[in-house]
Amino acid sequence: DRRVARIVADVRSGGDAALLRYARKLDNLEGGLEIPHSEIRAQAAQVPAAVRAAIKRAAQHIRAVARKQVPKGWLLQVAPGVAVEQRVTPLDRVGCYVPGGRYPLPSSLLMTAIPARAAGVQEIIVACPRPEPVVLAAALEAGATRVFRIGGAHAVAAMAYGTESVPRVDKIVGPGNRFVA
Repeated sequence: DRRVARIVADVRSGGDAALLRYARKLDNLEGGLEIPHSEIRAQAAQVPAAVRAAIKRAAQHIRAVARKQVPKGWLLQVAPGVAVEQRVTPLDRVGCYVPGGRYPLPSSLLMTAIPARAAGVQEIIVACPRPEPVVLAAALEAGATRVFRIGGAHAVAAMAYGTESVPRVDKIVGPGNRFVA
């Protein structure tokens, strides 16, 4: 807890400088924090066609369920001139955390980003410390807005508070270890 609290405080106060320091030390980051769209497309194109087709099929299934789950707003006239309304409005920006451990987890990206997109979220930020091409293919299919090569507590802190490079999000979703939880 103390170690995570220190990382979060460092990123909150130090912004990109602290984030880069932790990303280089803990994620072995080489290069920039954000993956350009051209690189995402190029790496996703390396994924075998059959795997890309499976990602597309899984995304269609997840999207169908997610669309059905979106709550609907309503308006009720309870008396003449008196109305009660429930409005359902999406968050502006959601952060999806995708672990980058021993195995790539495109399913984690699909199962977090697609429901956000189905709910109407306009910006979907993905944090994954070492995104494999299959994860980047899932990011494209899910409609991720931006992808960052960061993980752990420093990635969560960057999305929670924002830095010069990573925008602050309204909600963070996804699985993770004790440093992420």
